[in-house]
Amino acid sequence: MSETQKENQLVGNFLVENGIITKNQLEEALSLQKDNTERVIGEVLVSLGFISKEDMIMALEMYLMTTDTVPSHVDEWLDQEEIDFIINKIKKEDKSS
Repeated sequence: MSETQKENQLVGNFLVENGIITKNQLEEALSLQKDNTERVIGEVLVSLGFISKEDMIMALEMYLMTTDTVPSHVDEWLDQEEIDFIINKIKKEDKSS
């Protein structure tokens, strides 16, 4: 399993554990992603209509805050403005803690 596939599984499990998507939705998205490994799990979930892009961004923000891990492929799907927003918000929350 590649590093990106491992990260997708971890992000997907996080989404399921937090009630953002169902286990069946994750399994369907991961299955679809196997045919196109260039797509990240968030992109697949959004394209299937399981989650909105805005909700996915918020979920990634939660994931990054709770795991202190930035998946290496996040910037392949989100634009730089969205990445900067997430990082800046995390930094602000770290300073206020």
